[in-house]
Amino acid sequence: MKEILPGIYLIGKYSLKSFGNSGYFVAHEEGNILVDAPELSEADSSFIRERGGLSKIFITHVRAFGDACNLRSKFGAALIMHESDAGLVKGCAPDSTFSTEQPLYDDVVLIPTPGYSPGSSCMLFRRGKGVLFCGDMFWWGNRDRYSSELMSWPTEEDKRTWNLADRLVLNVNLLDSDITAMKESARKLMNYEFDAILMSHPNYPPRARGPVLSDGKNAVREALETGKMTQFTDWTRQELRN
Repeated sequence: MKEILPGIYLIGKYSLKSFGNSGYFVAHEEGNILVDAPELSEADSSFIRERGGLSKIFITHVRAFGDACNLRSKFGAALIMHESDAGLVKGCAPDSTFSTEQPLYDDVVLIPTPGYSPGSSCMLFRRGKGVLFCGDMFWWGNRDRYSSELMSWPTEEDKRTWNLADRLVLNVNLLDSDITAMKESARKLMNYEFDAILMSHPNYPPRARGPVLSDGKNAVREALETGKMTQFTDWTRQELRN
């Protein structure tokens, strides 16, 4: 794990079980939180145990459910996700669901942001200037790959020449994303205060810049102004196995 902000750690391991999603461990005095549920290495599990284990596992969207059932049992944590995605998971049921904005702790709030999936949600940690855990709502885009309103996924030839991702964009899964709802959710986020944005795929595609650690609200504002989006439909890419 890597500490990227005080008390917030990035779990950098990708696996096909969680569709390439990373996760975040948040140390909190009222009970530690795991945001999304990739498979944990033994070192990661030990790291979490040494810091008091887990109290909550919050799932931002159905494709980030990953190893949630196993981790809930392993740490005795309560599993929480939006009700619209909860019915799509297999293996176990969440301990609680929500459909409207819901406080988790005094300084942590869960915000429904439908669009990427029907139950996509963000977690806002109101500490410092604010940290937004956005799931798959945003992703890094590349100006050389913009095509009309959608930025298409690069071909193998493209990947040999493409430049560093340079802009935060809305992330669309063509199987079930609702673009209109996603834009409305992004506009709603402008009513909240946050500086950092921690996404499910901070280091993927290759050369992505990692989490947004500052000026995140302006990055969302720019994403809305440009209207650019990614599209991604292939969940079996070789890169996710590496």
